[in-house]
Amino acid sequence: MTKRKRSIKQYPTIDEAVILPTCNRIELYVFKGRAMSTRCRRIIGFAGMGVLMVAAPVWATMDNLKSLKQAYPGKDAKMYSCKICHGGIVGKKDDLNDYGKSLEALKEKGRNPKKLVPEDYQSVESEDSDKDEVSNGDEFKAGTNPGDAKSKPAAGAKTSLLDLIMPSAWADQAAEHAEAPKQTESKAATPAEKAEYVGTETCASCHVKENQEFKRSTHARIAVPGENIKAQGCESCHGPGSLHVAAGGGRGVGGIKNPRKDPSTCFECHTDKKTEFRLPYHHPVLEGKMSCADCHNPHGDDVRPWSATTMKDVNEACFKCHKEQRGPFAWEHEALREGCTTCHKVHGSINDKMLIARDSTLCLRCHTQVAFPTIGASNHGTRLPQGSCYSAGCHTAIHGSNFDDHLRY
Repeated sequence: MTKRKRSIKQYPTIDEAVILPTCNRIELYVFKGRAMSTRCRRIIGFAGMGVLMVAAPVWATMDNLKSLKQAYPGKDAKMYSCKICHGGIVGKKDDLNDYGKSLEALKEKGRNPKKLVPEDYQSVESEDSDKDEVSNGDEFKAGTNPGDAKSKPAAGAKTSLLDLIMPSAWADQAAEHAEAPKQTESKAATPAEKAEYVGTETCASCHVKENQEFKRSTHARIAVPGENIKAQGCESCHGPGSLHVAAGGGRGVGGIKNPRKDPSTCFECHTDKKTEFRLPYHHPVLEGKMSCADCHNPHGDDVRPWSATTMKDVNEACFKCHKEQRGPFAWEHEALREGCTTCHKVHGSINDKMLIARDSTLCLRCHTQVAFPTIGASNHGTRLPQGSCYSAGCHTAIHGSNFDDHLRY
C-alpha cells in the first residue's frame, strides 16, 4: 500500500497564509513551526467569514464622501462629517438620520447607497428630509445639517427682491441693524463648544495604520489608572477628539494637538528632557528648528523599548542627520558599537559637542590602565597636558579612520 504524499508549504506568519480548497491531497500549512491540517484550515476559513458577516459594517464610504464634496464644494469641514447622514459621530447603517434615509431610499430607484455620485445628492435637494420647512439644498447652501431639525438657517436669512423695493422693508432693515450689536454681544458671550474624549476605538476607524502600529509601541503600554481619567491612548497626547470627529477629520481640525509642531505635549511627561534642552549645548528643539518626532516615532512599531527610536541600528536615529559619522571605516572606534550615547548626551549638555565629560576626561573613562599614564603601549605623560585627545593633533578622526589605526586623518 502506497502512502499518500504530504505537501508542506511554509508561511512565516498567519497573515500571509492563503487558504486553498483541496480534495485530492492532504496539505499542511506551517504557521510558526506548527502544522495545520486541511480540515483545520477550512474551519478557520468559515469562522473568519462568519465574523465578517456578524460584524456591524461602517455605512459611509470614501466614495460617498468624495461625491458629497463634489456636489457641494467649498463647505465647512462639519458639512462633510458622518453626522450629515448619521445620528452618531461614527456612521453605522442602523444609525441613519432623516437625510441619510432619503439617500437610502434611492435604492428603490436602482441606485447603490454605498456608491453615490454627486447627482444622487442633488436629486434630493428639493426634499425636506428633517421637516424643518427648509429644503435640503437650501440647508447645504446655508451650511446647516439637512438631517437635523434643530439645525436650520436663521429666520429672515432670505429676502426677496420684491421686499427690498417696498417701503416697509426700510423700517425692517433699520430694526435689524439696531438688533445686530445685541446679537453680536450675546454670541460673544456664548462659551466655545468643549471637546470631549471619544476613545481610541473611534480614532482607529479612520487612522487604521497608525492604530495598528501604536498597539505595538511603548506608549501603548502606558495608562493612567482611575475612574475619572478619560485621557487614554491617542487622546493622552493629541487631546480630546469629539470636535475633530464631528468635523470629519483633517490636520489640526477640532483642536487636535500635533506634537511634531509643539513639543510642549511631550514635555508634559518628559520634564527632564525639557530641562536638558535648556543647557548651553543642545539640539534646537525649543528654538523650533527641530522636533522630538525627528528622532523619535511615538507610535512606531519598530522601536527600541522606552526610547521610540529604530531597532535597525543602535545609532540609526543619529545617522539620519550625522551621515559622515556612519562609516564604514577601516579602523573604527569601538565605542560606536555601543551607541552615540557612550560619549554624547543627545538632548543637551554643559559640555561642547554635547559630550558627557570635558576634554581628555571623556576618553579616560574607558582608556585608563593600571600603569597610567601609559595608554596602550605608549606613555602619554607628556601628551595629555598638550590638550584633549581629539583636538591636540593626535586622534582627530575620533569616530573612525580609513588612514591610520590610531584614528588619525
